[in-house]
Amino acid sequence: MSRRTLLLVAVCGATIGTALRVWAVLLPQGALDADEAVVGLMARGILHGTLPVFFPGQGYGGTQESFLAAPVVAVFGLETWAIRIVVVLLWAASAILVWRIGLRVLDERRAVLAATIFWIWPTYFDWKSTRAHGFYGSELFLGLTVLLLVLRLAERVTRRDLVLIGLALGCGLWASPQVAIVALPALGWLVWRRRDVVRGWTFVVPAALVGALPWLLGNLRHDWYSLHPGHNEGAWTAHLHNLVVATLPEALGLRLAWSFEWLGSAVVGYLIYAALVAGFVWLLVRRPPRLAPLLLIVAIFPLFYFISPYTWLQNEPRYLTLVLPIFALLIAYSLTTPLRATAALSCALALTVAGFVELDRHDVIAFRTEGTAVPADLDPALDTLQAHHIGYAFASYWIAWRITFESDLHIIGAKSSYAHPFARGGRVYPGDPNGDLGIDPTYYREAEQHRDVAHVFVLGGDVEPHVRALLRRTGYRRVVSGDFAVWLPPGA
Repeated sequence: MSRRTLLLVAVCGATIGTALRVWAVLLPQGALDADEAVVGLMARGILHGTLPVFFPGQGYGGTQESFLAAPVVAVFGLETWAIRIVVVLLWAASAILVWRIGLRVLDERRAVLAATIFWIWPTYFDWKSTRAHGFYGSELFLGLTVLLLVLRLAERVTRRDLVLIGLALGCGLWASPQVAIVALPALGWLVWRRRDVVRGWTFVVPAALVGALPWLLGNLRHDWYSLHPGHNEGAWTAHLHNLVVATLPEALGLRLAWSFEWLGSAVVGYLIYAALVAGFVWLLVRRPPRLAPLLLIVAIFPLFYFISPYTWLQNEPRYLTLVLPIFALLIAYSLTTPLRATAALSCALALTVAGFVELDRHDVIAFRTEGTAVPADLDPALDTLQAHHIGYAFASYWIAWRITFESDLHIIGAKSSYAHPFARGGRVYPGDPNGDLGIDPTYYREAEQHRDVAHVFVLGGDVEPHVRALLRRTGYRRVVSGDFAVWLPPGA
């Protein structure tokens, strides 16, 4: 394959991958969600002097992407695209890192193929790369940076790379503990490969402390909350079951996230799945020396998946983000002929396109609240609130943060669980007088200080029926606005 052909493959792959991301944004699943609204509001807060280390109420999930989005928000305002462009660029930079890693473990031709496969496949991660979900783009970029530096240090130890890997490890710890999925096996392989690298700790450790400084300061201020992960939901063995049955096939583009549908048919999906697993086993048996760190990462990954308290989630493969580029590199290893390369690229693209078609055709629900789908269009509810001069509104998590973001803080959405609604002073409040306010009660406390606060529910949801009688008795008026029921306070 000539250099001209390689360049053509790279350009076509970049164009197709970009087009697929535009498609992802235009799908119903492309609407802004609450997690993204939080990122945008944090970016806006950064412009006003706040310096958040993690997301509200949690001790993990670094805010690098909010800091990167802040200058864009400063210039263009609180727009959805302004926070998403940062994530897309991080994924694009990660594709370049895949190529650079491929140059060291494969060859020039297969390195381009690996980066192209990573950029166009699969459906879920093409979609995920357009979402400002906080730290998935940054953890991917930093994890691949560590892997690339490990490979460089295995060839030649330099002070520059020792400092850079320290910074990447520190920033990676701040971004997400998931970086360990790549970093720990890669570092272990490096130390085993050349013991003399350990003497460079005097460069690595100070640089790592600098990169992790926000993480350290945040933990010092909050009783080391990063060392207290959430509680596991369900049996631990269910994690590996989820990996094998659901999230791994989803990450390979064989099953559709959220609906678990096999693309094409279950038979075709099983056959491709079995072929890919057999290919990995074949690589483990052969153990090509240059692929050793990649094989080690994938082989150890199930252990990380097993011990994580968060991997009970099975309707989407978000926790496989860091192994996706490793999959692309391992697949590219076998593409030794133009025919194999054409077949692999065609199959990857076909699976991705088929996934987007199914998402669009069946309107698969990506986010749910109050027991039903989150409506894509919030404008009718915002128009009703603005028309009645309402400045605050109680709503569920997936609605409240969007109210604040999409109104550009002209209306404050207060996240409410409605676990213990009560009436006081002629007004209805959704929380408990003693707490139960969710992970970040700031906006709730602010709304509590105002009398004219509306309540916003999704039509057809299971929360409004439990509060309806109390709202009516207290004098609230119900207005149906698009897919929402807006309850206006007496006198509004």
